[in-house]
Amino acid sequence: MAPQTYTGKDMVAAHTGMNISGDEFIAVIDDVLDALAKHDVGKREQDEILVILYGLKPEVAGI
Repeated sequence: MAPQTYTGKDMVAAHTGMNISGDEFIAVIDDVLDALAKHDVGKREQDEILVILYGLKPEVAGI
């Protein structure tokens, strides 16, 4: 399969006006981590995903 190109909105454009609080952002991260654990995703992989998600916080929450 050939690589796909994303043509949607960037993170800021997609979340502007949604008024996502820091607490709501953390709740989503908790849900993601719960789902990863439920599906036996390794701790190292969970940590890598956690770093990626936290890196998105400025683009998603509080904008």
